[in-house]
Amino acid sequence: MTCRESLLFTSRRALLLGGASFAASAYLPRFARAADGRDPRLVVIILRGALDGLATVAPVGDPDYAGLHGAIALSTDGPHAATALDGFFALHPSMPEFARMYQDKHAAVIHAVATPYRDRSHFDGQDVLESGFAGPGRVQSGWLNRALDALPRGERVMSALAVGPTTPLVLRGPAPTVGWAPVTLPQADDDTAMRLVALYQHRDVALASALSQGLQLEKAAAGTT
Repeated sequence: MTCRESLLFTSRRALLLGGASFAASAYLPRFARAADGRDPRLVVIILRGALDGLATVAPVGDPDYAGLHGAIALSTDGPHAATALDGFFALHPSMPEFARMYQDKHAAVIHAVATPYRDRSHFDGQDVLESGFAGPGRVQSGWLNRALDALPRGERVMSALAVGPTTPLVLRGPAPTVGWAPVTLPQADDDTAMRLVALYQHRDVALASALSQGLQLEKAAAGTT
């Protein structure tokens, strides 16, 4: 996650936690667990704002890391020390639950993995990540939905659950999908709204203009202009 996008982490985490609780209690069936106690559910979380691996799981054992990463480099000492994972990598201190899961061998980190897409469109890169194809294009299905559809019919005992206002590309396709979104989402602050406007100005000028006008009208209606 980049520095700018890290501002979205708290609300995104709250959304994911709420969605996970809802899924577990309402939509997903009660599975009979195997003797080893493992849960057969698969949860896939895609961070659309990207994730800076070097600011999340940092190679603090690399002598060049601190110099190259500058002021945002993690350190294993000091008031906000990163959590050491092994003799080389350390985890950002804001992720204590992940650290616990890692130590319990319930989580793993796969570093320096990427799709073959090398152009500079964030949106096309996102489609490649979710579609599972080598390049962008008019793709109508995602790799996770196709995986569900490929399961033997007897093993397809549940629908996939998409948490959000729309079904993401990764879950679009022939396999049945259930969608859910929270009734209310926290209002984006002014800084986040302006970042969205700036983002769309590079991609869709008409949408950026409409969004900017909408934000201005909202302020006028609230009497905050």
